[in-house]
Amino acid sequence: MQDQNYTRGTTVHYMEVLPKVVACLRRHRITRFPQLTQKDLQAAHDDYRLKQEGASRVAGALKRFLSDRQLVPEGDWPPPSPVELEVHRFADYLRETRGLSEATITRHSGTLRAFLLLLRFDGRETLIRQLQPRQIEAFLRKFARTNDRFSMQHIVATVRAYLKEQHAQGVLARPLHLQIDTPRVYRGERLPKALPWAQVQALIQSIDCSDSFGRRDFTILYLAAAYGLRSSELVRLTLDDIDWRGRNLRVIQTKTRQTNQLPLSDEAANVLIDYLRKARPKSSHRHLFLRMRAPLIPLKAASVSDLLDHRIRCSGLDLPPFGTHVLRHSLATRLMQQGATIKAIGDTLGHRDIESTSIYLRLNVDDLREVALEVPAIAPAASQELVPRHSVPPTRPARFRHNLPVGFHSRLALSLRRFVDLKRIMGCRYLAETVILRHWDDFVFHRYPRAVKVQAEMFASWTKTLGKMSSTGTLHFMRIVRNFLLFHARDHVGTFIPDRLTFPKAAPILSPRLVSEAEMGRVLAVARQLPPSTDNPLRAETIHIGLILLFCCGLRCGELLRLTLADLQAEQTVLYVRLTKFRKSRLVPLSPSVTGELRRYLKKRSQKKLPMTGEAFLMWCRQRSPEVYAGVTLGHLWHQLCASAKVLDMQGHPPRVHDLRHSAAVLMLQRWYAQGMDVQAKLPHLATYLGHVNAVSTHHYLKLTPELRQAASQRFHQRFASVLSAGGVA
Repeated sequence: MQDQNYTRGTTVHYMEVLPKVVACLRRHRITRFPQLTQKDLQAAHDDYRLKQEGASRVAGALKRFLSDRQLVPEGDWPPPSPVELEVHRFADYLRETRGLSEATITRHSGTLRAFLLLLRFDGRETLIRQLQPRQIEAFLRKFARTNDRFSMQHIVATVRAYLKEQHAQGVLARPLHLQIDTPRVYRGERLPKALPWAQVQALIQSIDCSDSFGRRDFTILYLAAAYGLRSSELVRLTLDDIDWRGRNLRVIQTKTRQTNQLPLSDEAANVLIDYLRKARPKSSHRHLFLRMRAPLIPLKAASVSDLLDHRIRCSGLDLPPFGTHVLRHSLATRLMQQGATIKAIGDTLGHRDIESTSIYLRLNVDDLREVALEVPAIAPAASQELVPRHSVPPTRPARFRHNLPVGFHSRLALSLRRFVDLKRIMGCRYLAETVILRHWDDFVFHRYPRAVKVQAEMFASWTKTLGKMSSTGTLHFMRIVRNFLLFHARDHVGTFIPDRLTFPKAAPILSPRLVSEAEMGRVLAVARQLPPSTDNPLRAETIHIGLILLFCCGLRCGELLRLTLADLQAEQTVLYVRLTKFRKSRLVPLSPSVTGELRRYLKKRSQKKLPMTGEAFLMWCRQRSPEVYAGVTLGHLWHQLCASAKVLDMQGHPPRVHDLRHSAAVLMLQRWYAQGMDVQAKLPHLATYLGHVNAVSTHHYLKLTPELRQAASQRFHQRFASVLSAGGVA
């Protein structure tokens, strides 16, 4: 009955939308069936393509139906426009020279068509020869209104490829393709979505297999869940891909274009046999999955998503809508929970790089929870008093302080606004960088108010105003302004471009002052003595839980300060860190003792009737806002607590807040050595827990301490001492 409703619902939807197609034909003066041509139906399809997707689909389906039965003539197609001729020429170049797939060529063609239409291309090369960067910026600005950074990356790639080809052909004198910034997209930004395996099984078992529709959908979703196949891989399966004697299923990878041989289990074989005997229509097509109604043609990848959405709605389960890729993620997470190695999971999913499989570690909450540290034992603080804040020595050079007017007001203001807008169109926040450019703009406005061209002396004079900053900060400021000058020079010939070789070298990275568990216990004891303030009656408790999360979870300071109560998931046992460094999000499971401390803090907060809504910050105070929080205040408090607990370095300075992250990484590694675990196998878990792309970034945090050196030496002695001794005797 569900499948009949599904078919009937699709038919009813088409019949409801059909009058709109008829109205469009009437607007083109088509009132009788003998007047209808394929050209008219294509025009109706194109007319609704950007307005109403449903009407566009109906027009396309009607065109295919009538043309396949030769019921309507083709009609007199108008000659292709100059834009279409140029798009076809570029498509041939992509196909023959670059060897791109047809799907990629279609996407490139659509973007190029919109770009040429905006330029009002009429077939003359002079229009391309006179192309200006501002015209390209206008096109990108228009598309950025309706596309995110990921889509804009493809759009920029199309424009770059076209301009590069035109420059190679000699049409463009300047390499404009080198002057277009691409949106900044980082690997692993999005946290993969997965369902508990019990819900996946419940969804598949809810499918009614009493008719052909149900058996086909059951087989498709079973293969998607059991083998982690993509939608495109499912619809590409043929009868020849099933090796019954060898018990293998051949899958052609859509991304890598390689063949993956997967073992055909007894259960999967029985599911396929049942489908082939009772459900698959008789057809000359060799594809495994076909439409159940005429025309009996192979399914498309989009059809798999449609039938999955339909089965979710008919299942009666409390499941949010999701795509077929979620089943792939769910399989990887299940295999990981069962103890499968990352290499085995990657081979099953057809990954070429182990880093592609490591992203599923981010969903393995149980294994990641073993990384978290327990709350250190808190030492008695009877003899420890809170020292005055002004007596704490500074730990870093003076920062750049600014008191600048809002906006740009020098003669470079127009270029500065264009530069900042373009950066933000490409997905960059560009907040701190804008402040740097405002500092440069204010300097030019006051020191060189009549300057039209940027000269070397202007840049040199500006750099002298940065004298109190560290060399790393000065280098960062100079890089930002140099990037703007490169942009400004596109339209202003003769603009001075500073040489990067003349910039100061970055200061050496400060060696972290690691904090031991005993020292952290003393700091937490002093934190309990903090008096309440007018902004926060639970000031001591708030700082206490914040320092615990920094130390036991290795959070960055900014990640802690951005946490809200909505980010406490699974009954306060998991933190959802959103859009942190490099726009990444991750799950941070808590150890049992940290979970207990967090729940006690939330209970006290509720008793004090402080905000408990989802958008309320975990590190709450009355002056807190989403844009402003005294992160520097937290650093000052940390220094004050360290000075009170006598946690200082050799020069008498307290450690930085970020040193807690270094300390957590080293203690996690040291604990694994003490437990006799394979540390190399655990490094990917540590990297995932800390939010790194791979273990290479994590090595920066692993400072070799005497404890680690001794543990590593003991491990080496236990494993290889006998081998070396035997070799020496021989």
